[in-house]
Amino acid sequence: MTAAEPHHIDPLEAVEHLFALWLPRRRLALVGGEAPASYEEEWTTAPSLAEVSDYGAFPSTFAGPDGQRHPVAVERFDIEDPDETSSGPLHASWGLPDEGAEQAYAFVSEFLTDATESDRRDRALAGYLAGYLTAEGTDLLRITVAAEPDGPALDDELHLLVRSHDRTTRLALADAKAAPATPDANDTPEYRIACATTLLSEFLQINNTDAVTFEVTFGTHDVDLNVPDPDAAFRAGWAGDEDWLIAEEDDDETDDVLWALDAAALKAALTESEQNMVAAARAQTLVWEFDSTTPEIPGDELVSWLARDLLETILTKITGAPGTPPTLAYAKNLPLESVLSGEGDSCLLLVGAQRTALVYISG
Repeated sequence: MTAAEPHHIDPLEAVEHLFALWLPRRRLALVGGEAPASYEEEWTTAPSLAEVSDYGAFPSTFAGPDGQRHPVAVERFDIEDPDETSSGPLHASWGLPDEGAEQAYAFVSEFLTDATESDRRDRALAGYLAGYLTAEGTDLLRITVAAEPDGPALDDELHLLVRSHDRTTRLALADAKAAPATPDANDTPEYRIACATTLLSEFLQINNTDAVTFEVTFGTHDVDLNVPDPDAAFRAGWAGDEDWLIAEEDDDETDDVLWALDAAALKAALTESEQNMVAAARAQTLVWEFDSTTPEIPGDELVSWLARDLLETILTKITGAPGTPPTLAYAKNLPLESVLSGEGDSCLLLVGAQRTALVYISG
């Protein structure tokens, strides 16, 4: 079986990839820069254009022959220290940016306002991006750029630079036509899954050091499931997984075995799991402490959109077609509940006509 976790992925890398998938008519580039640390050099005014070009690693911006950009003007904004109870990226994803993320959030939201494909999912992802970029930031620069040195300013793009004590990151947003898409070597289901699970873990923190993690492993089988009893056929013919077996009649619920779920039970378990993930994400912050209303799901809940993207990517991989349900499903400790608080683990086995996916969730 093949795990769908190619390497460690930074949250910004994950956002950049999902942004390209969810908002194909927009192009996002995140560029690592190198400005002096804020404790070494305080900015009370905007740096010079030459300094901005150096600090932001200009001119390379978007992929493609027309992807270079050159600073022609710059504005500086303070990044206010947020309340110590704030969780900047999460708050901004809900459309409730803290003081530190407000300005960047406003710039990104305004830019996306005219995007016809921009919906609540996209705004939640963009909000998370604004919150993550500005977390622990000290300075925000809004940069006007040109496509050529000393060329006319491009008024239909957004370019921001955020400096913190230990990093400098530049954000660039443009219409896709201004930055033609190029083939992405990481455009695989496995990489998309890794991006979604990276961000899910950011929302499902158990404590200051641990988070809920998701491991997806794909496999194949040669069992003919086009029979009157596909469950019996799969049990008899599947080679199995070295760690997980399908439950038999004499197994106990505490055993590390997987129990069969019919379509209705699977749907109910996934729905409740999604609700529990939303509740777990909201419990990380005091912003919802006195809010007793039931949140709309998926609505503005990025954790819901990520979970749905993860499931759809897995199902498409094992069935070969978007929107196709699995032929069989088996699980332990589903719906997700205790694992979201760091207790125990959960596992879900999804079976297609020729492929399997084993999803292991641990805290």
